[in-house]
Amino acid sequence: MEYAKVGLALGAGSTKGFAHIGVLQVLEENHIPIDLVAGSSIGAIVGGIYAAGTDLRLLERFALQINLREYLDVGRPRSGGLLRGDRLEELIALLTHRADFAHTRIPFYSVAVDAAMGEAVVLHSGPVSRAVRASMSIPGIFMPVEIDGRMYVDGGVIERIPCRALREAGADVVIGVDVGYTGGYYDVSGMNAYEYINRSIDIMQWEMAKLRREDADVMLVPQVLFVRGHFDTKTAREVIEEGRRVAREALPEIRAALERAGIPLRG
Repeated sequence: MEYAKVGLALGAGSTKGFAHIGVLQVLEENHIPIDLVAGSSIGAIVGGIYAAGTDLRLLERFALQINLREYLDVGRPRSGGLLRGDRLEELIALLTHRADFAHTRIPFYSVAVDAAMGEAVVLHSGPVSRAVRASMSIPGIFMPVEIDGRMYVDGGVIERIPCRALREAGADVVIGVDVGYTGGYYDVSGMNAYEYINRSIDIMQWEMAKLRREDADVMLVPQVLFVRGHFDTKTAREVIEEGRRVAREALPEIRAALERAGIPLRG
């Protein structure tokens, strides 16, 4: 018998994506089933680690204690990025128990962008850590990642919230988590050139994300724009708690979506 499935789409947004950890905690605590997970960029990092079976307490400890700058290895701009990403890939390999997609606890889908074709690609085979590295390869910052002869960059370039990947994988109910810019005023005072580039990317991603939001039955939007910079971990505790807050508030809507689909709580 084929059962209805719940998919969780974890969106891109640098370390603002630590909010995904708080969301996952609340969903688990309230017995909300998660049958499929998809992630873009930081969403792929958190989603891949979770899908591989890593305990959420360890994942939270990782977010609270890590100094990401220790894992940034200098690349060559002429090769496509300021940073290589080798150390981060090795860290992700450790946290995912060096899992292959075929052996994750929960089916997982990592979304990256084929730089040559200009299209989003769902990666679902081979080492999880390699696919996650492809999904998090922010253009210009991390070098593109080659997989099977194709060069990949950050999935958030096109698919900030990878709900569509879950629909294509058979999810009946999709819960999305958007940790990026969602319109409205943003304080740009005192920003440097690098921050203005990030701000411009956020605006472009939001325009595309608006078109994808209808693919989710429930969309969670943690308010985490106080985080500035791709590698800011100082606010991790506040970001995780904001993920918990928004997930708690969304529980009635999530339960209603599950009930409409005939999906029981588990646990």
